[in-house]
Amino acid sequence: MTIVMEENKPNNIKKFLNFEFSSEEEKEAFIESSETYSEYKDIIELFENVKSVDYDKDGALEKLDHARLKPSVNKKRVIPWQKKWLPMYVAATVVLFVSVVLFNIKNNLEHHTLAGEFTQISLPDASKVWLNAKSDIAYNKKWEKSRAIDLKGEAYFEVAKGETFTVKTPQGTVTVLGTKFNVKQRHTSFEVYCYEGRVSVMYNGKETILSANNFFNSKALDKHIQTTTSVAAKPHWIEKMSVFENTSINDVVSDISIQYDVEFNMNNNLNKDLKYTGSYHYDDALETVLNILCESLDLKYVKKGKSIYLNKK
Repeated sequence: MTIVMEENKPNNIKKFLNFEFSSEEEKEAFIESSETYSEYKDIIELFENVKSVDYDKDGALEKLDHARLKPSVNKKRVIPWQKKWLPMYVAATVVLFVSVVLFNIKNNLEHHTLAGEFTQISLPDASKVWLNAKSDIAYNKKWEKSRAIDLKGEAYFEVAKGETFTVKTPQGTVTVLGTKFNVKQRHTSFEVYCYEGRVSVMYNGKETILSANNFFNSKALDKHIQTTTSVAAKPHWIEKMSVFENTSINDVVSDISIQYDVEFNMNNNLNKDLKYTGSYHYDDALETVLNILCESLDLKYVKKGKSIYLNKK
């Protein structure tokens, strides 16, 4: 990119970046009158906040100085190139880093939800995303070039037909052309449920193809592909409900903690293989949810602030 400087002020940007203005008045005059400053305002102001880069110049160059050029016969002083150019190199590196950060910030769109929240997002191609509680997605503004989303947490997708649509999570990747599916990535768990069409799931370097009413569970010991007998048009959480069918106690309390922003502590004597079948609505009071859970599994609980302590009766 060519930077066009104001007439008679070719060194102003350089002076600004090197903090060489003779006074605050000169600096303010440059900021108010400079078109160049306005064009690169974000990068210049971020660079100004850096002020100076701390580095041990003498220590870093100690070994290099041993190999510096010896003075010539006429005793003319030779300045080692490292000392002459390293500060400028460091400054240039900072500018480049700031530029890259600004580029990514300006070209990415992000959506976040807190505990107990969920939201619906419409994508540029008319695809729709429902984002569950405590989840994050990010994608590039130039959506037409690559239909790709980064996901942490849980989201349900209704994908418009078109080019390949990819959902990337820290544990696996889901690829489709046009379909309806749910992706859940929590801690060490990775699940994909296909509601319509077909989806490709890439996990640990192995591809698995799911068709409608099939789901993938990374925790399954015998096989990853499973079929459900419960046919639903969408995930229950979109209707503000969590439904469990012979679900481990760990997964149940994890789900409750996400919706109610609490932390569970289970006594060491508690059977971690307990399974729970039931449901709750997100509008239910936390105490109601806990009472039903404990009554079903013969447990008791103590609530202290945002901590829930579970134990056997």
